[in-house]
Amino acid sequence: MRKFWLIFSQAVTISLAALFVVVTLRPDLVSWSARNGGIVTVREAADGPGNRAGMTSLSPAAKKAMPSVVNIFTSKDVKVPRHPFMDDPLFRRFFGDQLDGDTQHSSSLGSGVIVGPEGYILTNHHVIEAADEIELVLADGRKVPARIVGTDPETDLGCSKSTSLIFPRSPSVILKSFRSATWCWRSATRSVSDRR
Repeated sequence: MRKFWLIFSQAVTISLAALFVVVTLRPDLVSWSARNGGIVTVREAADGPGNRAGMTSLSPAAKKAMPSVVNIFTSKDVKVPRHPFMDDPLFRRFFGDQLDGDTQHSSSLGSGVIVGPEGYILTNHHVIEAADEIELVLADGRKVPARIVGTDPETDLGCSKSTSLIFPRSPSVILKSFRSATWCWRSATRSVSDRR
């Protein structure tokens, strides 16, 4: 019985391999691919209110929320680790101390949402983490500086604030649904009260 099963499985495998080669190289030899002359007709549904019953557009919501979306540019100076060759006296003789303690300027880009007229911006922790400088670019092209108010690495949430301008605000209906906006305000007030 075992020998019969082995022969059967090998025959099926070889047959499927041969069928694959034939269908790939000469599809006209296989009868099911030649139905309807091999022509596929694609028709577009007619436009009309009845045909788009389940489809809605997010465009109006995006237009309302667009003034509240900001690009966040951050920069920080990162200390470059010392190269292991700097411990070699021969290497130090030629290069001296020029590679010791170098700092490298690092920048990153992210996005955020303005969650209040006071200038609080909700973003990700990894966007503003350890940033020396934060610059916000508003939807209308204005550039304003900001500072870190609070971050939570565990949930990857961050909150920053800019006091230089009065910002537009998302519709209150949208803000009420965001519990993270509440977190941003709470972390901001916690951060301010910790400094006092």
